[in-house]
Amino acid sequence: MDTPSLVIDIEIAEKNIETMRKFLASKKTKLRAHTKIHKSPFLAHLQIAGGSSGITCAKLGEAEVMAQSGISDILIANEIVGKQKTKRLANLAKYCDLKVAIDNFDNAKDISSAASAAGSQVGLVVDVNLSTGGSFGEKKLGGMLNRCGVPPGKLAADLAEAVSKLPSSRFRGIMGYEGGLPDYPTSQESNSVARESIELLVRTRDAIKDRGIDVGIVSCGSSTSYRVASDVPGITELQAGSYILMDTYHHRYSPEFDYALWVEAQVISLPNPHRAILDAGGTAISGDAGLPGLRVPRAGLKVVELDAEHIHVEMNPGAQLASGDRLQIVPSNIDTTTCLHDNYVITRKGEVEMLAPVAARGKFQ
Repeated sequence: MDTPSLVIDIEIAEKNIETMRKFLASKKTKLRAHTKIHKSPFLAHLQIAGGSSGITCAKLGEAEVMAQSGISDILIANEIVGKQKTKRLANLAKYCDLKVAIDNFDNAKDISSAASAAGSQVGLVVDVNLSTGGSFGEKKLGGMLNRCGVPPGKLAADLAEAVSKLPSSRFRGIMGYEGGLPDYPTSQESNSVARESIELLVRTRDAIKDRGIDVGIVSCGSSTSYRVASDVPGITELQAGSYILMDTYHHRYSPEFDYALWVEAQVISLPNPHRAILDAGGTAISGDAGLPGLRVPRAGLKVVELDAEHIHVEMNPGAQLASGDRLQIVPSNIDTTTCLHDNYVITRKGEVEMLAPVAARGKFQ
């Protein structure tokens, strides 16, 4: 293969899938793998074959790619707003069991109207902002991602009750994201905050059920919090994604999943005895969650800088690299690395098997 290339050891990816399957085998919680990580129908089908009940997408364009590949159970864990997009959403719902996050009634009505015009049915999932205690009165949970979603408790229940009466749509449940988990210094503190926020989601489910409304889906979780989420009674599914390929950011919290993805790069310059320059930079591997790292640590070598087209590797005394030497560099964040490439180089036992397109790359609309 040429460099830089985005490489997957498919045996390690399959092992990671099996690790998650075995963990959830004794749990009541199912997996709904988040495919924004890899944007690949090929990998999504492997996850479904390995136990994922369906998939999660971040964008409507991603969901269209996945549905065209034959995947039938799809949740878009993001608000889809505007006439153009709601029409596409309603049309896509003709071909799969499609569910979408909503956090206001006007958007839900627009989706309902579009579905009525298209002759389809769209599932509606109320997005709950777990950064606040809502009507339950708890203080705001520090470090949480305070973005989309309606506050937990009464406001979420009011929205669920309202959308449950709309035509050509169906209230399917609720979702939330305990996004502050990695922001705490100890795993005990992280797990405590994650559980506290997830329990707000379950209490919101109970508030909706008290109004006589069925809540089929209670969805949350990630590759860092899946253990905690799966142990909270009432959670029906997890939206973990990074586990299949793994990056340095998530590996700190879930080391049971091995690195299956890396960018293969080679040394193109040795400007001094203490520094090597590689032919991959920010246009091939992201640094938004910190500097990338060596897939297999080597004594005396350390990634110290990331430019647009170059990675700087520090060489301590005793470490040696030569022009043309290759290194396997693991990104700190998979999401923002896979979107930079057209294809994965799929390898098995050190041999290239095939190229697999990053088919949902650029599908951010």
